Amino acid sequence: MRLGWLWIDGFRNLNNVTVEFDESRLTTVLIGQNGTGKSNLIEALTAIFRNIDLDEAPPPFSFVLKYQIRGFHVELGGSVGEWRLEIDGKPVTRAQFQKRKTEAFPDVVFGYYSGGNNRLEHLFERHQQRYYQKIIKDQSASRQSLEIEDRRLFYCRPVHGVLALLSCFAFPDKKVMGLLREMLGITGFHSAIITLREPWFAKSQKADSAEQLWGAKGAPGNTARKLLENAFLPLQRDRRVLDDYRGKGSREEQLWIFLRTAEDLKTFAANFQNDLDVFEGLESVDISDLIRWVQVWVNRVDDVTGDVSFGELSDGERQLLAVLALLRLSRNKHALFLLDEPDTHLNPAWQLRYLDLIKSWASAVPERCQLLLSTHNPVTIAALEKEEIRVMSSDDKGKIDVSAPYVDPRGMGFTATLTEIFGLPSTLDAQTQEAIDVRNSLARIDKRTEEQDRQLVEINDKLSRLGFMFEDREPLYQDFLHAMRDVRYANRPPMSPDQVRQRKEIMKQLVQGLMQRKGSPN
Repeated sequence: MRLGWLWIDGFRNLNNVTVEFDESRLTTVLIGQNGTGKSNLIEALTAIFRNIDLDEAPPPFSFVLKYQIRGFHVELGGSVGEWRLEIDGKPVTRAQFQKRKTEAFPDVVFGYYSGGNNRLEHLFERHQQRYYQKIIKDQSASRQSLEIEDRRLFYCRPVHGVLALLSCFAFPDKKVMGLLREMLGITGFHSAIITLREPWFAKSQKADSAEQLWGAKGAPGNTARKLLENAFLPLQRDRRVLDDYRGKGSREEQLWIFLRTAEDLKTFAANFQNDLDVFEGLESVDISDLIRWVQVWVNRVDDVTGDVSFGELSDGERQLLAVLALLRLSRNKHALFLLDEPDTHLNPAWQLRYLDLIKSWASAVPERCQLLLSTHNPVTIAALEKEEIRVMSSDDKGKIDVSAPYVDPRGMGFTATLTEIFGLPSTLDAQTQEAIDVRNSLARIDKRTEEQDRQLVEINDKLSRLGFMFEDREPLYQDFLHAMRDVRYANRPPMSPDQVRQRKEIMKQLVQGLMQRKGSPN
């Protein structure tokens, strides 16, 4: 699965916007200032894939999307309520496309956003509803498996992190366990509690008891019964819960299931073929409103007491585990990952390794998937080449441009990445940069007043104490200051990629001209 080319017109601030992807690259990272449309681009892509998969009218904006998958070249276009569909250059109808989805559509489109709004999640709700209506039916295991395979859009929610971790422990993989130990010091599973609750569908009718799981059927009921069979002294409780601080709470019947050892988890896992099956079973229990709470305790390096739980990990640790585990569970699938700011809560060390980690966990066959993510972190892109980055910028009229940077971040260093890729005019704080600007303005004056000399000495002393040594009697440097007399960095807004490129070229020409004036060789 590789995106090739996208044109969008009429979706929020994305008007007549073109994005060219490098189809040879596993990863494409979107960067840019707030308001340039990074999240909008991810949401637009989601809407396109959602509507064609649901066999609905195209989303209410004009677009053309080209991608490659399984050797096929696919084009999805839409405007004024009409689809324009092509496979290998030949037009197909909506009905024909639906019949060929196993060839021309990803196995799964993953969505994830680390922020607070639910705009992206909302685009996945129709698939969630359709999937739920299918899995709650009392049907054979083979039929349930087909329903799970047909779930082509999946949104990652916070609960998926702990469910995915439990699934990885159920079928431990040497590589996965090695990474868990290296990153978090986690060496294995200790115990878990899954608290089931009376679901909404049981409250409106006379339902079975907690021991009968309130009459749950289909995949959720089957998985919950397997948990119950392996529980140590399952505990039934009746508790008052408060889901909203404005309410008074309500009584809720609960069933506490305790898996007290790794052997209990192994026995439970014997009912499934692999870690993906375990996750799908547990996740079906959650979306059926049966799960109130899940807690997993882990063994860590030099600590096998199980005192550390998933809930006690930091936001960054849980966020990383959620994304990496779900990437692991999608291995070998033709998948598209749309990740909006997935590195928000990570420390710089993990930001630097983040893309390498998700690449190694994403798929055993990298050509089958593609990762499109947005970020504001220069550390995240520090090891990338320019072909893997798209900078989104806006001009004075609000026109959005999407292009690759003019230089590779790899080998540039974090400071240069901020100026040459993110377009910051300076990496210094505004007060220090303003002092430098004033100092340079004074230094290029040929005949300074006594007051200007005094001010220059004070500023030079201040900058020297900060580690800046600017005193220089070199005539060529004085010429440089004169040539740059109109440049001010302290309060300038970030530059577009084209402005950064132009500044670099002007600097080069300026230095060449000064060198020629001095009579030095090139």
